[in-house]
Amino acid sequence: MKHYDQQDLDEMIVCPKLITGSPRKEMRLERGSFRNAFDLESIGNKTRFSVFMRRNERFPENFSIGLAVYPKDEYEKCFLFRCNGPHGDHVNDLLNHDPHFGFHIHKAKAGDIENGLAPEHYAELTESYGSYEEALTHFLKWIKAENADQYFDIQRQLRLFP
Repeated sequence: MKHYDQQDLDEMIVCPKLITGSPRKEMRLERGSFRNAFDLESIGNKTRFSVFMRRNERFPENFSIGLAVYPKDEYEKCFLFRCNGPHGDHVNDLLNHDPHFGFHIHKAKAGDIENGLAPEHYAELTESYGSYEEALTHFLKWIKAENADQYFDIQRQLRLFP
């Protein structure tokens, strides 16, 4: 995997992007989860990104919406950012065992990549959303999907997030 410093990772998450591969109108049920996905491209340097959306069929509060980048000249994607619902204990540091359970956000950390952990291992609890729909709106705004309103009915929820 390519070496990233923290500034590179943070900038990739929030750089303005356009949705280039549209999501399906309805999520598809596969292996117990409703699923959808779409592609994006950064405005300017044309970096390729993808988004996945998962929502558990039996426990709808268990969901994940994630952003991955496809570095130029590499085939391996790097997960940068995820909005999750509560799905069990998460521990950021095994030496300082302080699990949390609740709505949370994962962000890629350069140190985790260097230490062989998943890039988006680190997570923080959040009160920015309390449902899948609110998380999707928060996610699309955070990653700056400039044309998201063409694909998602989010206008009514944008006022929730300053």
